[in-house]
Amino acid sequence: GRQHCAAGPASIANFGHMIDDIKRKLQKFFPREHFTTENVEHGVAAGDILTGRESLLRYLQTALFDEKVLEVELDGMPMVYFSRLKDDVPELIEDVVAGKVVWQKPDYTDGEYLTCLSHIVTLPLEPGLGNLHLRYSRCIVLRMFTSTFAVEMATIFEDLDKVHDLPVLRLAFPELARIVRKAREFRAKVPESLDFVISTEIDEDTPEVQAIPLNIGLKGIAFTASKAEQKLFKLNSGCSLKLYLHDELLAKLQGTVRHISRIRKKFGIEYVCGIEFELRTKIHAAVVESIVATVQRAHLKELADKSDATGINLIT
Repeated sequence: GRQHCAAGPASIANFGHMIDDIKRKLQKFFPREHFTTENVEHGVAAGDILTGRESLLRYLQTALFDEKVLEVELDGMPMVYFSRLKDDVPELIEDVVAGKVVWQKPDYTDGEYLTCLSHIVTLPLEPGLGNLHLRYSRCIVLRMFTSTFAVEMATIFEDLDKVHDLPVLRLAFPELARIVRKAREFRAKVPESLDFVISTEIDEDTPEVQAIPLNIGLKGIAFTASKAEQKLFKLNSGCSLKLYLHDELLAKLQGTVRHISRIRKKFGIEYVCGIEFELRTKIHAAVVESIVATVQRAHLKELADKSDATGINLIT
C-alpha cells in the first residue's frame, strides 16, 4: 500500500526556521506592523504571504503589460511615491549588410527579461526627491493594485541604469510579498480603446478641462491633465463633472479634488487629478455603478487580449 511519512523533528525545525526568516523579513520591510509566528504561518498557508521569485513573476508581468501605476514606499516611511515598471529591452545590435553598417533589433520578446528572475526596472519616482531617498534606502515596497486586492512586493535598490538612453532604476527581483485584501475601494482601469471622456470645471471663471480618465470607482475618478490644466485644481476644492461614453453624456456630477500628483510614463510626465464624487441621489449612484461595470468589462477584455498575445495569464 501507499506509505505515509510523518514530519520528523528535523522537518518541523526547518519549517520553524523558514517561518522565523519570513517573519524577520516582513518586520524589516513593514516596520509599522507587528507579525507573529501564528499570523505568518496562517498567511503562508492561505497564500497571502508569497515567497520565492517564481511566485511573484506573474504579478510583475501584469504590472508591466497592464502599465500599472506602482506605489513606492521607502524604509517604512508614510510618504508614497509613484512609478511604473519598464521593459529592459536590449540595445540594438550593430551588423554589416551589403557593406553597410546597420543597427538591428535583437531577438527579444516583450517582457522577456522578467523571466530571468534577476532584477526589475522601473521609471524614476515622482515626486523626484524620492529618487535620492531610494538610492540610500534599505527597504523598498512596491504596491500594485488589482481589482480585488493589493500586492506589496519587497525589494532593494541595486543601481541607476539606462534603457535606450532613458534613465531608469534597477531593483532586485522581489522574493517576498504579501496580499492585502480590501486595500482600497475598487477602481476599474480605463482602457485606452474605450471612448470615455470626462469634462471638469472648477467655476465659471476657469476654463473647462476635457481629459481621459485613468480609473473610476463608485466613489470617484482619476484622470490625466496637462501641466497647465493641473494647476487649475486645488486640493479639497469643489468642481463639476460631466462623464461621456461614446460621445453620449451619461452623468452630470459634483465632486471634490482629493488627489493631485505627477507620475512618470514611458515618455514624459503624467499629471493626475483624483476627484471624489458627491452622489446626491440614488440615480447618480446607479449611473456611476453602471459606468464602472462598463469600464471593468472593457478592461477585462483588454487583459484577456493581452494574455492571448503574450501567453501569460495576467492578473485582473
